Amino acid sequence: MPLASVYSSSAIVHNLACATIQTLINRAGGLYPKDFREVLSDIKDHEVVYLPSQLIVDFNKCTGCRICELACSAKHEGKFQPSLARLKIVRYDDLGLDIPNVCGPCETAPCVDICPVFAMRRDPITKMTFLDEDKCILCKSCVGACVNGVILLDTVKMRIIKCDHCGGDPECAKACPTGAITYGPDSSSATVTRHGKIMSYLKEIERTDQVHGTGAE
Repeated sequence: MPLASVYSSSAIVHNLACATIQTLINRAGGLYPKDFREVLSDIKDHEVVYLPSQLIVDFNKCTGCRICELACSAKHEGKFQPSLARLKIVRYDDLGLDIPNVCGPCETAPCVDICPVFAMRRDPITKMTFLDEDKCILCKSCVGACVNGVILLDTVKMRIIKCDHCGGDPECAKACPTGAITYGPDSSSATVTRHGKIMSYLKEIERTDQVHGTGAE
């Protein structure tokens, strides 16, 4: 499978031999921009290729029905209890908007930075944050640090709860009747531009390999 095709596929698409990736890293050094070399290093470290996905919110489509909160709590807690949902619908009366606050790829990930025991981690490729409950000491630092207010303390079971994107198949997105919440690759202009550059570099490597008869099988 061509490397460009592997990279552009969604989700985990292909296991890659470290030796092959290391060869690409060596060849890319000094020949291609830094962002491409960093992506190759990420691929080598993880041995899999991701196309980053996230929860995407269209504020204009949200009606404030809160079905997403019901679906989330039912999925994780087995009951319809919005207070235990991993996302929150916030009503802004002055704007006439209902806005879903979801866990997304924050630029700075303050919940990760503030955790004293490294219970919060951030995937270097997808930029999403995850909680290791076994390491959590319930200091609640992350609760106050979350800019979206979607890391919560469950005072009944005494635990921190946060979105885990349902393992890549989020219930909130599936349940939303208006499509206000969807799940997929980040389509922002910066991300599209970055992925476009990487794709062109991968294709150039493949073209060079074909011309010179080189490259890993």
